[in-house]
Amino acid sequence: MIDIKKENWEDSYSRGENFIYYPKEETVKFLNRFVKKKKSLDEYVQILNPNVTEPLKGLDFGCGIGRMTVLLHEFNINGYGIDISENAIVEAKKLSTRLGFDLEGFFQAYDGNKIPFEDHFFDFAISEGVLDSMPFELAKKLIKDIDRVTKKYFFLSLISTESAKLFRQVKSENVFDGEVEVEEEHEKGTIQSLFSLEKIEEFIKDTNFKIKWCELHTIQGGVNEYQDGRWYLVLEK
Repeated sequence: MIDIKKENWEDSYSRGENFIYYPKEETVKFLNRFVKKKKSLDEYVQILNPNVTEPLKGLDFGCGIGRMTVLLHEFNINGYGIDISENAIVEAKKLSTRLGFDLEGFFQAYDGNKIPFEDHFFDFAISEGVLDSMPFELAKKLIKDIDRVTKKYFFLSLISTESAKLFRQVKSENVFDGEVEVEEEHEKGTIQSLFSLEKIEEFIKDTNFKIKWCELHTIQGGVNEYQDGRWYLVLEK
């Protein structure tokens, strides 16, 4: 069985790591472009399934403390957040209440192996920096399950090979798209899997998803010498 590093993630959240209190800009852009566009303070134009009157349903896979799940509800979408960390889910319920939403039934911890929803339950799914934070073998298994529960779009981000030098144990001067166990204090003991475009293609090849939109965002340090990169993708079926 693949080690999902549950204890390490529980420890990470107990230290207050990855407590994201503001919506990610790229996720907001995805929603506005592909799902629902905010027209005014009180109006939205529904892009996905425009003739359907009932609320859309979205999965926030690896929701952490739930800020992106709350964002879905701000768009009048029924967002469901799941995470392997029970500590994260506790914080997600607290945060959603503080932001004025009663989302008790929209958050749950899961076993890290199978998504606890029926086939085609969600109109779309999002996942910000999650499927790269686990062994690639497990990520390939889980994206198949995301495929199973999702009808149309999957928006996700993945750490790119440009970030390899952020991990001191990576010594290769060549492009590194393998995986490392984090030695640094932040997320210590968890797995980071770095992605090239070729690895992304391998990642999705056994699913019904195709790449609809893809960008690589890189940051180059101006004072300190470092480089960071992240892929942002919209997959479609």
